[in-house]
Amino acid sequence: MSATAPPSLKWIVAVGLGAFALFMLGALVVEPVVHRLIEPADDPAPPRPSGRVEVGDAVLAGRYATAGSTLVVQIEGGALSIGNGGTLKSEPHRLVPADQRASVSTIFADAMTVPTQAQIEIRRVTAEEDTRLCAGHPVGWLALAVRRDGFVMMPVRQGPPPGALTPDDRLCAVLDLSR
Repeated sequence: MSATAPPSLKWIVAVGLGAFALFMLGALVVEPVVHRLIEPADDPAPPRPSGRVEVGDAVLAGRYATAGSTLVVQIEGGALSIGNGGTLKSEPHRLVPADQRASVSTIFADAMTVPTQAQIEIRRVTAEEDTRLCAGHPVGWLALAVRRDGFVMMPVRQGPPPGALTPDDRLCAVLDLSR
């Protein structure tokens, strides 16, 4: 029978140093590369095409106008000033998907010409002075779909909030406003 001798000290040190070198290679080279491949870049999102409706927390502020600047709107917080001198103040009511009913016979997406996956913010009008947004009728609600370069606004006459029980004649003309 042959007896095996225990490994020499040089062999144990060589294996230990090799294991340590592989560990350091993984920690300093391989792990950062894998991390960069898995984690998204910190770069901002690529610019979206103009006119695409945003989903998220876009904030409206500043001056907006319809095509041809026939109507100019200035927004500061919940206050909306119309170019003809009218003002309107509103507060948030609820968020609804655009595929929900705006009235008895139409959904928000069709009424406002926005994609069905868009988010519509319904705002309650708390004060209105001479805005003329609903052909002389007082405005009670605003439905907003926000885009990167502006928003789509549909005023709704006073009464209950827009929804499945709202008569079609309470929906007013849709305004497409851009910066």
